Amino acid sequence: MAFPQHMNRTEQRIVGAIIRKALKVGYLVSVYDGEEWALVKSTNYEAITAEVAATDATTLRFRLSGGDSVGTVFLVHGNDEDVVCDHSDNEAMTFLVGGIA
Repeated sequence: MAFPQHMNRTEQRIVGAIIRKALKVGYLVSVYDGEEWALVKSTNYEAITAEVAATDATTLRFRLSGGDSVGTVFLVHGNDEDVVCDHSDNEAMTFLVGGIA
């Protein structure tokens, strides 16, 4: 895994599972670090995880291969098993975060 060393294992496990689920269903993943879009429309797990937790909060945006937005997951780092602070209220995002804790 390419998560930053300062990110705790619980958060790595949860965020890693969300990203893997998203990639498995074919979503493109963009990473907003609170200051800029550090990575846009990627399918590379290592590149995505490397950009997570660069700041206190991370937004993951998921898109279909055609570019349509599916939704977002907002992460607040330092909250351990509560790292997922919010997400788009739709079936796709509920699927991604469901059952992960």
